[in-house]
Amino acid sequence: MGGIMSRFENLHKKLKNREEILTTNLGNVAWSGIIELISRFPFDGVVIDLEHGTLSVESAEALLRTCRLCDLPGIVRISDCVPNLISKTLDMGADGIILPRVESVEQVETAIRAMRYFPRGRKGCGGFSNLRREDCGSTDKYNDNRLLFVQMESKEGLSVLPDILKNYKDEISGVLIGPYDASIMLGTPLDILSDEMTEFVGKVFSVCNKEKITCGSFVDDKTLIERYRSLGGNFFWTGTELSLLSESYKALCEEFGKK
Repeated sequence: MGGIMSRFENLHKKLKNREEILTTNLGNVAWSGIIELISRFPFDGVVIDLEHGTLSVESAEALLRTCRLCDLPGIVRISDCVPNLISKTLDMGADGIILPRVESVEQVETAIRAMRYFPRGRKGCGGFSNLRREDCGSTDKYNDNRLLFVQMESKEGLSVLPDILKNYKDEISGVLIGPYDASIMLGTPLDILSDEMTEFVGKVFSVCNKEKITCGSFVDDKTLIERYRSLGGNFFWTGTELSLLSESYKALCEEFGKK
């Protein structure tokens, strides 16, 4: 009989089979104990956001280390497509990278070179937390185990997405939408429910579903999950932790105020 599948292994299976995936977002709370708290719930992973928010490199490393201890996959959204940022983030223990504002095939090529060992890339070897038990000390297994997500946030990104998937589908774990940046780039600033946004999301998901690759979006809260599910998404990235906290405070105060 096989052993119980870890969340790390289960996430890989879900991505491959395009099953529904639920993650949450950390961008400001640096206390590493929050990972232990999140791990008590059935999340498939946590996104640590280094593009926005206030987390430092040191706090991100502590969060990622706790992710390993709690068997909670840690995915980091980096600030930009810069090779040393990608490689160093993996050295700190990230199981995956979200590449923001993708608008060219070259950006994806840069990310692959920075996060894969030769012959699939040119990553340098180092970092205390770079390897994990499931890698079995093998660079080939390491290459297969690290996840790359590309983020669509503009018409330019959508226009090159078919070429990206045509050339690098086997290197990409999923395609995610950044709805607020996309709404700005589409001319409906912060209106993520606009007709333009609905059309954009539908087209991105259509390309992904045709290529049989996982796709999804950041969602503010549970009310938006069904929207993206109905448009063809299977990856739901919830948050932020501050917005979820505010939502709980609001519900508490509203209940308290009832007469």
